[in-house]
Amino acid sequence: MIYDETINIIGLIGSILVGICFLPQTYKTINSDEIKDISLSFMILNMIAASLMCVYGGYYIILPIIIANGSVLINCIIITYCVCKRKQLN
Repeated sequence: MIYDETINIIGLIGSILVGICFLPQTYKTINSDEIKDISLSFMILNMIAASLMCVYGGYYIILPIIIANGSVLINCIIITYCVCKRKQLN
């Protein structure tokens, strides 16, 4: 029992950290005009992968997978929106 709880806590902490990893890039993309180094193909592939993993995590009700990939998906959507919006303005 204690082993299972420990593994669950490790999974939740890891998933939260994965979500936090994208925050500095998202913040920088929103607040600066530096978008030339962001690969749209990477962002699109990342959004597809995160979406598929969210479906998988939702089906099996695996909270760490839902948290990690949901936060990655949200950040990728925000970054991709900012990149497309700025490229459209130029």
